[in-house]
Amino acid sequence: MTYLVVILLAYLVGSFPTGVFISKRKYGLDVRDMGSGNIGATNVRRIFGWYAGILVFLIDLGKGALPLWGIRALYPELPWLICLMGIALVLGHCFSVFLGFKGGKGVATSLGCILVVDPNCALIGGLVYLVFLKLSRISAVGSLAGVVSCILYLIFRWPGNAIGIMIVTLCVIMVFRHQENLARLKKTFLHKAP
Repeated sequence: MTYLVVILLAYLVGSFPTGVFISKRKYGLDVRDMGSGNIGATNVRRIFGWYAGILVFLIDLGKGALPLWGIRALYPELPWLICLMGIALVLGHCFSVFLGFKGGKGVATSLGCILVVDPNCALIGGLVYLVFLKLSRISAVGSLAGVVSCILYLIFRWPGNAIGIMIVTLCVIMVFRHQENLARLKKTFLHKAP
């Protein structure tokens, strides 16, 4: 019963559509109707500026980090509960019940979860994201590079069964949510190829 309640609550917390809430409440507009249509920090920043983008990023990061930190403090002996909760938080963000099971890419919320269970992995992923964002000026490239760096990190340092599986699952979810971006990047690369 504890597992079921925690997972359900985690999904609901993850489902909170930060970008939509901020854009409607503060600006009277729906970010889903603007730019790329994504509810994440990148699109919010592009449309409404850095302040709004950073605010959305921090709240989405907190959606992953704070609940997971709380459960880890309460139930440190239940790594599989922590694992399933982290996955539920990110699935909630990506497939929000409040948005008809649509949502964001899950990057900030995943980073928040990973930050709690393996700060080194989160730091590496975050730094790689920033480097590739700077080089390419494309957030999706940075995100996917960060995901790859987390997977490579796990190859060399497996942080325990449940935690490792949680991180791998979050990476798979992020790649899945970036399918459109991957197709667009592939198309762009093929057009530029000689």
